[in-house]
Amino acid sequence: MPTDLLVLIPLAALLLALAALFLPPAWRTRGALLGAGIATIATTTVLVQNDQQVPELEVADRPITDPHTGYVGSAACRSCHAHEHDTWDSSYHQSMTQVASPETVLGDFDNFEIDVKGKHYKLTHDGKDYWVELEDEVAQGPEKPRVKRRIVLTTGSHNMQVYWFESGYAVAGHGRVMGQMPLSWQVEEQRWITRDASFVLPPEDSHSLQYAGWNLVCIKCHATQGRPKLDIAQGQVADADTRVTEFGIACESCHGPGAEHVAVNQNPLRRYSQRLSNQPDPTIVNPKNLDPKQSTQVCGQCHAVWDYGMDDQRMRIWSERGFDYRPGGDVEKIRKPQFSNKAGESGFWPDGLIRTAGREYNALLGSPCYEKGGMSCLSCHEMHPADTAERTRKEWASDQLHLGGDNRSCMECHESFALDIPAHTHHALGSSGSSCVNCHMPHTTYGLMKGTRTHRIESPSVKVTMGTGRPNACNMCHLDQTLGWTAKHLDQWYGIKAPTINRADERASAIVRGILEGDAGMRALMAWILGWPEAQAASGTDWMEPYLAELLVDPYPAVRIIAERSLRTLPGYETFCKELDAAPELRQQAKAEVLTNWSARGSRTGTGSGAAAKPARPQILMNADGTLDVKEYARLLKRRNLTKIRLVE
Repeated sequence: MPTDLLVLIPLAALLLALAALFLPPAWRTRGALLGAGIATIATTTVLVQNDQQVPELEVADRPITDPHTGYVGSAACRSCHAHEHDTWDSSYHQSMTQVASPETVLGDFDNFEIDVKGKHYKLTHDGKDYWVELEDEVAQGPEKPRVKRRIVLTTGSHNMQVYWFESGYAVAGHGRVMGQMPLSWQVEEQRWITRDASFVLPPEDSHSLQYAGWNLVCIKCHATQGRPKLDIAQGQVADADTRVTEFGIACESCHGPGAEHVAVNQNPLRRYSQRLSNQPDPTIVNPKNLDPKQSTQVCGQCHAVWDYGMDDQRMRIWSERGFDYRPGGDVEKIRKPQFSNKAGESGFWPDGLIRTAGREYNALLGSPCYEKGGMSCLSCHEMHPADTAERTRKEWASDQLHLGGDNRSCMECHESFALDIPAHTHHALGSSGSSCVNCHMPHTTYGLMKGTRTHRIESPSVKVTMGTGRPNACNMCHLDQTLGWTAKHLDQWYGIKAPTINRADERASAIVRGILEGDAGMRALMAWILGWPEAQAASGTDWMEPYLAELLVDPYPAVRIIAERSLRTLPGYETFCKELDAAPELRQQAKAEVLTNWSARGSRTGTGSGAAAKPARPQILMNADGTLDVKEYARLLKRRNLTKIRLVE
């Protein structure tokens, strides 16, 4: 196709749209649809003559963008909804999946080499393309030659970014099955870690390049209107002709297919009359015009753990045409939310509450604010904020919350508490304890190597903590206090009768017990909470080093790396950075260094080993001389929960 033709395509689309205004009514929609279709071709065609790129539909080594069944792509929205398109473009939804290019790749591919579980990888780039050199696991026979594969897609851009490479699957001429590099780029730290270290997974898990992982799993939520188009042979993906309307979570993920909306609104008279009517446009879905539950399901289609009920027939239908759910429908008629662990997974607490981040819909179900109070995702979050001097677009994109503080949304319903917040919270106004979300939505879910807020809105409960192991809000701020201490205050302040507290919960703080006795998911959460500024302000930090030192040698690499990050928040450790995903002796050296520093600092400041006598703090296992109660520490550590934990994010 000549380059000149690409210039003519948009012009033809515009002329057809204008001509539609003068056609008979029966033909207006057809003319406008044809114009919209030509415009879509223009936006989905990738052809730059000088770079000798091929049209998108002819790309053979990755999934491709190919709108169909009423979808048109976000570019069709921009001309009429410039602000909405611009704010979406500033969000991390937009960059969830991207075609690899110098503009989208964040990681260091400058001849970086690493060994991962006995396999050697080398990352390079030539200024335009990015490559991974690896052993060709797709090759037949016992000898696996080394090959160089091009990076074709990226996933993520906020916390971490992972990379998908062309697999060499070209059996049926498509080759759109991809493999995943066993590394993830940590955006804030600007460094590589292994993919296994990015998630809470048993360290003995076998090495995997996740072939077809994106085609089969990520496509469900990390792209718009995905159709896997899989060729399954002997229970495995043999090939795929995977197609999506758009990479990333785009306009039509939330508003539904837009072809009809684009077509009818080519007519300016129709647009004008629609605005005058002050009624929702029936040709498109706007989540803010839906009832709270339908609106929440728009987000929940992705932010949930679902039981898809995929028998062979439904699998074939989904593979060919994608999901049938459209915004404004009832997603639970098609799939069911999950509330218990499947074999080999650990994503739920014992009472069925979701334990992993990004699945907020599962937590909202059962929350009185949602079930009875009319709350929806849009009660707290906004997708298209107004530009203001109070907050940058990047700050908004981090959590997409309304501007105005985390108490604002709650006070819209709980007006009486706004009259005297300290009377309700028993904490000073402006303190961490006066925050609604800190008390009613604590960081008890885990994901992306950090604690995140649960969306089960409930009050702190020692009884729940004792029954499920799930931390409560009080002890996630007052890290140096016991469950007995929390039960006493909840009784005094709110009349919540204290359950029977065992001796262990009266003696050691809940967080100390979580660090020493908890399973790997709990330890990851505890490693993060030790670095949370609000918890540090409430609990002090002079006692944390021995516990973080212990977590530096944890069997799970994710726990080790999170602990290192929290350690860097303490004075004197700002540049602490070790190879914690490397040899065990290096981890032990890191632990010894921290304990030595703590002991030396204690002798200077009156805390830690060798410190002068001061009141003992048995709840954090500190003796009066500032030393650690080694005997009790070792006793609790021997009780560690060694259950294999697999938090699937």
